[in-house]
Amino acid sequence: MNEGELAQRYAALGVQPGVTLEELERAYLKKNYELLKGRTGSATETNPQLEAERRILRDHYDRIVDHLREPQRATDGKAARRKPLLPAAHAAPPKNAPPPFVPPPPPSPSRAFEWAPLAFDNWLVNVFVPPAMLLLVFLVHLSPLKFLLTGFHVWVHEFGHATAAWMCGFRATPLPFGWTPVEPVYSHFVYFGVLLMFVLLFLAGLKERKVWPMVAAVALAVVQFYMTWRMPPARQEFWWGAFGGVGGEFYLSTFFMLSFWVQLPDKFKWGACRYVLFLIGATAFLNIWWHWRDVYRGLEEIPFGSMINGEEDAGGDMNKLMDSFGWKKFDIRRTYWLLGWWCWAALGFMWLLFALRLNKVADWVAGRFMAPTAA
Repeated sequence: MNEGELAQRYAALGVQPGVTLEELERAYLKKNYELLKGRTGSATETNPQLEAERRILRDHYDRIVDHLREPQRATDGKAARRKPLLPAAHAAPPKNAPPPFVPPPPPSPSRAFEWAPLAFDNWLVNVFVPPAMLLLVFLVHLSPLKFLLTGFHVWVHEFGHATAAWMCGFRATPLPFGWTPVEPVYSHFVYFGVLLMFVLLFLAGLKERKVWPMVAAVALAVVQFYMTWRMPPARQEFWWGAFGGVGGEFYLSTFFMLSFWVQLPDKFKWGACRYVLFLIGATAFLNIWWHWRDVYRGLEEIPFGSMINGEEDAGGDMNKLMDSFGWKKFDIRRTYWLLGWWCWAALGFMWLLFALRLNKVADWVAGRFMAPTAA
């Protein structure tokens, strides 16, 4: 083994020439653990890419060990020639040799089942848990406990106004009692603060080789750029001042539910939090969809006015759509009714994508392009 190849093997394990066998073993175990931690999937599934990388890492370790033991073999060579050689399977291990590497045993079936709800790539969780939570929220919606969910509806409505304003580069403060003051003056702090969040999400996904957070970060950054620098001011006011409230109840709640299937980087602690966000999104979505379905059928009236000043408030979202943007009642009914069905279609598509395990294609492509190059 020449010096160049040896240097590459040292670099692959992150050690320097002169390393001891104990230090080499610790470095190898650490690298192997990082490979295991960096891969996702069910405990019962195999990962050919991971096994290939672990074999390469093991080869680096064995070759360096052989190189470090060559001086000892040269010293003991003369004595070794006077003794009969034993078969390799019965040879005694050399003194001070590190213990052989034993891969960690796979988790027992009971352990795997215990932590299954926190697994992102568990097929049973992806297929059955979201519909079950939707059904649970639907039953609560039909029960006398429905009033307990009102706070979530108001919260999502006001965040609909606020997020639209933030994406346009304006300061906005969503208040829990039905009002979101917006300063329609561009703010560097808001624009670059939101952009920084997208950059951190992208870098975290890149570090852990997770493709979906990277795609989401790039898409949101592009939308933010367009809404801030290319969208006309009148259209910006339409989004954050009139449409974004009820519209936000639809698309924000749907976004909350869609994020259940998306594996965020480990630092976001998303395994358990996604259940809470899905339930919040489900209760807000079912409430607003049910209401506007009745409005479209003529069973309910369009909610004019505002929560604070009542139905006579000319500054309500529906009033602005008609007075400032020229919408008719038919336009309002039809737009929100169609928006609700588009949200259902997005949920169905995401559920089908993971039910058929088509998400594996994206993971495979990401693994091909982002896998580390072997030395």
